[in-house]
This record gives sequence, structure tokens and C-alpha cells, in this order.
Amino acid sequence: MTLPPLDVLIYAHDGRGLGHASRGIAIGMAIRRLFPGMKVLFVSGARAASDLIHTSGLDWIKLPSYETAVIKGKSYGRTGLSNFSDTDLGVLRATMLHSIVTLYRPRCVLVDHMPQGKHKELRPALETETPLKTLWVLGMRGVIGGVRQVWSDLGVSLFKTHYHALLWYGDSAVLGASHMKGLQEQFGIQPIETGYVSRLSELIYWDSAFQTRDPGLAGTVSVPWAGEASFSLLHHLAGAIEKIGEKHGAWRIFMDFGNAPNQREQVARIFNKLSYCRVEQAGSRYVQAFLNSKVSVIYGGYNSLTDVLCAQKPSVVILRDMQDNEQTAHASRLSGHLGTGLVFIEEKGVNKEVLVEALSTQLNAPLFRRGALKLNGAETAARVIAGLIDS
Repeated sequence: MTLPPLDVLIYAHDGRGLGHASRGIAIGMAIRRLFPGMKVLFVSGARAASDLIHTSGLDWIKLPSYETAVIKGKSYGRTGLSNFSDTDLGVLRATMLHSIVTLYRPRCVLVDHMPQGKHKELRPALETETPLKTLWVLGMRGVIGGVRQVWSDLGVSLFKTHYHALLWYGDSAVLGASHMKGLQEQFGIQPIETGYVSRLSELIYWDSAFQTRDPGLAGTVSVPWAGEASFSLLHHLAGAIEKIGEKHGAWRIFMDFGNAPNQREQVARIFNKLSYCRVEQAGSRYVQAFLNSKVSVIYGGYNSLTDVLCAQKPSVVILRDMQDNEQTAHASRLSGHLGTGLVFIEEKGVNKEVLVEALSTQLNAPLFRRGALKLNGAETAARVIAGLIDS
């Protein structure tokens, strides 16, 4: 018996933040919404995928997770939750992805960010001949930054040999033309500009509860992963919230405690004396709290920023000091476009006084105007992929 082929397989590697998984899930949601008859699967090791998918009806396959440590702004792979080493996980996932492509015979595979995968885990699957001649598509975030694997000779070689299209999840009216030009020079193909890929935009379609907002909370704080300076930030933030007081309402602090549950106790102690603050594991409850808050405090990753842009939420954006410089470069472009809509603060220079001023400003600010910013990237990408399959 020959099973029908899968229409779209979406792969996103996992590591520190949620951006890679979030973009893939958003596009998967858009395909389910626009083309409900299509067979689509999302594949990743991202532990948060189930919460990100929420009630959208997108199905997915869980791979063993990569784990990442950040030391002096640089990412390093480490042993995963399965207790396999970072190197072994790359080998295991390469075999699993090869098997998935062989079994499901996808008509199209959409890959996020790295043509070869984080640890070359896509290479065996790329070199697999399928009866339907699978179309491989690469999607790149708006500001790529200095990511070694993206700009490597191997990545370029695999792209030119196996890939058919390149999507750029950015808005050139905001970010300028240099990113598109750089991608074209690197990969030898004209990128397709989709606009920002916003998971929240798609999620609001799938869950009507998110369509009604009641700003009863003062603010939400999101820490998707604990970096070297995160606990120092939280101490300063607790001091700032105490200084502001509870006149604006309650606060919710969401953090991914991952495989370090003792971190929850550490964070709870930081906010323990503030009865109007509650610490929670990052998950599906975050979106409702975020939408019902007057202000948000986020790190400047792609996923968090697109949430803020979609909701037009007055926010304080913390920029991590990472060697790829992606967050800082992105912030400079967005601040030029949005004016005072967002307040950007470098994590390494943060203190209580800076946060008091920033939060006080944003708590009294209206929803900001985002102008003609393109946030329909998930829908555009879905239509491009459907068109490639049809043709």
C-alpha cells in the first residue's frame, strides 16, 4: 500500500529562544487556515512547541531537544535532556529526519534559518532522492546577524544544490534593502520578501478568546531563557515594580525554567515580598496575560517582538549582549520606524532607576502606531509554498 505524500513538512531547529519554532508554527497555522485540505506537519525538538501551537490544530513531531549554554554572549551546545551529548543529538536527529522524509515523501520542506540545520542534521535528508522530487525552501529572519552556519561554505553549497526558493521574513520598508541584497549575494537567488511572520496574528484567528482584551493587569514579563545577566535584571525589575507600586494592577512574570526547576524558587524569592507579582512557568497562559496587560517587558527576540508589534503593546524591550548582534541591529531599525512606541534598554546597562523611568512612561502610554508595517508574513509564506507545490 502506497500512502499519499505529505504536502508540507516544516522543520525548525531548537536551542535558546522561540523564534525558529514560532515562525515555523505560524506558517503551519496559516497553511491550515488557508488550505485546510493540505497535509502539513511541524517537526522540531522545541519543548515549547505544544504551547506555541495552542489550539490551532497543527500537528507535530517531537525530536529530542538540543540544549544551549551562553557564555560571554556566545552559544555553546551541551548535553540535552535525554542525556545524549550535543554531537550525538546531531547524529540521532539526522537519522530521524532522513527517516521522516523517506516515510512521508513531502512535496515541500520548509526549513528555518540554516540550510544544513544546526548540526548538519538536514544533510542526509537533503541528499535523499524522493519519487516526487521534494521542493526545499529556506526561510530567514529579518535581521540574520553573525550566525556562522548561515554564512558557511557548506550552507551555501547545500542551498545551491538542493533548495528551490528563499523566503525573507522581514519588511524592507523598516529594515532596509541591505538584508535582501546580502542574501541574494550569498545564495545566488532573489529572496521573496514576506513581511514579519507573527504567530500571535495567526493564533488570534484560531482562538476567539484572544480577540477580546481586558487590560486588568499592570504588566507581563517574559524571560524565554535565562542568560548570564537575567537574574540581575529580575532583581532590578523587582525593585522598579516595588517603587512604582500596585496602583496599576498586578504583574505576571513568565520564565522558561527548563531543566533547572530550582530557578523557579530563585525567581519566586526575588518577587516574594510583592504580593501583586506572580511567577509562572512560560506556557500557554502567557498570551492571555500579555494581551490583558497595560505594558510588557520582553527580551528583543524575533518571536517576542512580533507579539508586541501585532498587539501594538507599549513595551520595554531588553537587548541581550550576544555576539551575533542580531537584537541590537534589529532594535535600531525598529526604533527608527516606531519612534517612542517601544523603549529599548541594553541588558548590560540596566538598573532599577532606568527601569522605573521606562516602565512609568510605558504604563501611561497608549497603544503605539505601527504604520504600514508588514505583519502578514505567515500568510504570504503559506501562499508562496502552495504556489510552488501547485506549479
